[in-house]
Amino acid sequence: MKIAIVDLGSNTVRLSVYHTRPDRGFDLLFSEKEMAGLVSYVRGGVLSPEGIQRACQAIRDFQSLLRQFDLGAPRVFATASLRNIRNTEEAVAEIREATGVEVDVISGELEAKLGYYGTRLTTNLRDGAVFDIGGGSTEILEVRGGEIRKAQSLPIGSLELFNRWVDGLWPRDKELKKIREDVAAALHQARLPEEPVGKVCGVGGTARAALKIANAWYDKPAGNRRLTPAELRRLRKMLCKRDHQARRLILRHCPDRVHTILPGLVLMETLVSALCEEELYISPYGVREGYLCHKLLSDGI
Repeated sequence: MKIAIVDLGSNTVRLSVYHTRPDRGFDLLFSEKEMAGLVSYVRGGVLSPEGIQRACQAIRDFQSLLRQFDLGAPRVFATASLRNIRNTEEAVAEIREATGVEVDVISGELEAKLGYYGTRLTTNLRDGAVFDIGGGSTEILEVRGGEIRKAQSLPIGSLELFNRWVDGLWPRDKELKKIREDVAAALHQARLPEEPVGKVCGVGGTARAALKIANAWYDKPAGNRRLTPAELRRLRKMLCKRDHQARRLILRHCPDRVHTILPGLVLMETLVSALCEEELYISPYGVREGYLCHKLLSDGI
């Protein structure tokens, strides 16, 4: 059976099509994304009509693509893009009317848990923490002995930080300072583990983009998925110089995140410094795969 999932995120809208096996395993057949930047359409806590139409257009584009492959309607879920606005019900209703699909708006706590379930497909993390930096929110989860202790969502993300503090394409020094202060204030209010944990797992586009740049800069194998906090700290310092080397690395390895990678990396490095003692693992799987396995396949769909 083939299942198509659309992740309606604050920065990107991504389509993933999976072939599911009788053992409830799966294979990713293909993935497409649109950089919709929905959080940029939020004013006063309300997603504008233009933002709602931008979401509808992305879904219609994916529906058209799926029809070319004779695939059925996608399952669509939304995270902070629709969760952290005041007109959620209105947006969901307009999307339903325009596209015929029902959007499942998941809570921040569930998003954090689904991200953890996704990481469990590639790593047996039983003691540590998981984070997912999105465009409009950041999810953090603590796990001990294989049991989830805390799962939370913070209303801070890479695109949200860019929109709040950056006037140009890349943040200037005073803007980077504001971003660091904003991140520190948000993490001060978070329920982080009392002591740094041994291992931390990162999921999501910001973490994957940082890994691509780090592998190139440190001359690591392309398949490497591990970094130390010290390596991440040196990477952040280098990229924040915004010199020729930094521009070349960003444009080669994550050109679609050229405006959000520095705010996202400041957030990521600060968070890892607070969470991690030993090793950071960047998972290829996250919320979408957690949603597939624990919200769809577990229901026998």
